[in-house]
Amino acid sequence: MAIKLEVSLDGITPEINSGVFPDGAVWLKVQGTLPKRVELMRIRACAMKNMDDFMLLAQLVEAIRHACDVRFSHLELPWLPYARQDRHMQAGDSFALKVFAMQLNTLGFDKVFVLDPHSEAAAAAINNLVAIPQEVCLQGSDTLVSALREGRLMLIAPDAGALKKIHLVAQATGASTFGILTKQRDVESGVLTGFALVAGDVAGKDVLIADDLCDAGGTFIGSAEVLRKAGARNVSLYVTHGLFSKGVAHLLNQGIDKIYTTTSIAPAEAAQQGVELIDIAPLFQAQEMKSC
Repeated sequence: MAIKLEVSLDGITPEINSGVFPDGAVWLKVQGTLPKRVELMRIRACAMKNMDDFMLLAQLVEAIRHACDVRFSHLELPWLPYARQDRHMQAGDSFALKVFAMQLNTLGFDKVFVLDPHSEAAAAAINNLVAIPQEVCLQGSDTLVSALREGRLMLIAPDAGALKKIHLVAQATGASTFGILTKQRDVESGVLTGFALVAGDVAGKDVLIADDLCDAGGTFIGSAEVLRKAGARNVSLYVTHGLFSKGVAHLLNQGIDKIYTTTSIAPAEAAQQGVELIDIAPLFQAQEMKSC
């Protein structure tokens, strides 16, 4: 089980034990004596990936509410699972984000904080969602903020879908300009083709591709190749969520000079030379304070 659950009950942090029964069903137990009344139950569910992880979260909520009278409940969800399946794409497929959201909504959280959700459909599907946007997450890196503000890095949108977020990142950091790339993806096979720089002069510049998610990294390897052919001197990558399913070396060895990502779901082995990890804890703390 990859999920890491943390709970705070008005500042009290009880220990959580969990495991798997022989039949494959997951179990969870909250240790110690819990208070009778709780003003705020705050749960952070890191690296939630599947429905076993959801069941552990649901069991945690049920166990606490069985023992405590909870007035308000907040969920911090660094990574939103199923967000890439945010609509019906082909005949016979499912709107998996909607299915997951229906299950999550049964837990009745007063607020659900999510870092840079992949899809805008999340706000419609999940009750009481509070999105912590990409421009806020990126500003967790002082290195990036100063480089963008001082014009030492040029922002790059990897495709048209990233344009709205790139505009907001540029406004938040004071970046004066940005470039735009395009590509084509075959819906059935996932094969990427047609990488091209359609706006922006990158010749002789250090550039930063910014996006919400990196899985295998094909988009960014293809983008880096195009940017270097256009004269870019150095190509860095910011992604809020670094899955890195083929490892960070797969990117660093194929045109990406530096990677910046949050600790939302990045594997432990991502912490190495050439990678800056941005701590998610201050991002949630700041948003919780705004919501008080």
